[in-house]
Amino acid sequence: MVDFISEVQEELRKDDYNRWLKKYGPLLVGFIAAIIMAASYMEWKKSNDASQAEKTSYTYLQAAELAESDDAKSIAAFEELSESAPNGYAGLSLLRASQIEYDNGNVQSALQILDRAAATFESKRHSQLAQMKAAYILAGQGNYSDVISLMTPLSEKGEPYEYLARELIGFSAKETGDIQTARKQFSYLETIPGVPDTVQTRAKVNLSMMSLEETKTSEAPSETVEPVVPKELEESVPMETQTDE
Repeated sequence: MVDFISEVQEELRKDDYNRWLKKYGPLLVGFIAAIIMAASYMEWKKSNDASQAEKTSYTYLQAAELAESDDAKSIAAFEELSESAPNGYAGLSLLRASQIEYDNGNVQSALQILDRAAATFESKRHSQLAQMKAAYILAGQGNYSDVISLMTPLSEKGEPYEYLARELIGFSAKETGDIQTARKQFSYLETIPGVPDTVQTRAKVNLSMMSLEETKTSEAPSETVEPVVPKELEESVPMETQTDE
């Protein structure tokens, strides 16, 4: 009797399992198939991305080599690459194109390309780097009001280039005679913790020079003292960078 009952229970369990399998089996098979397809797609995408990155890198190097013999072709190659490459390489290509234009004295063209680079990068740090480079060019050209307008959003607390942006604003304000704004920016850089030593030192020197200049102006108006400028302006515009992480 016990064996009979066990057999009946076993049959009932089989019937329950068969009913469950019949009801949910297709869903289970579909779920497993979806997992396999997703895994296959991810592997394909990983391989495809690696292949595209290698191809893009090779094209970028070719464009860079052209700069040694033909600037126009190099710029055209970088421009073309920026249209099809991933955002990191696209933005970097535009930075290189702007560097070549700047080296050839085509300032406006270099600025226009930097604007495009800033809009191309997805990373805020890289986008703002392009804006910083444009600001250094503008400062070198004496377009101080444009520098202040461009750098004001970048000078907000917590922005990647806050301190350099504030330094440029202070320098530009000093050059336009806005001593109050210049002193405010340099005083901030002199006292706030976390400011890089080089920036802080330049801020202190500029404040000292401004005070000395005011004193000398009151005593002998004909004498002037030159401010300490950011290193980047002394050595031209830095154009090196890296791709998006």
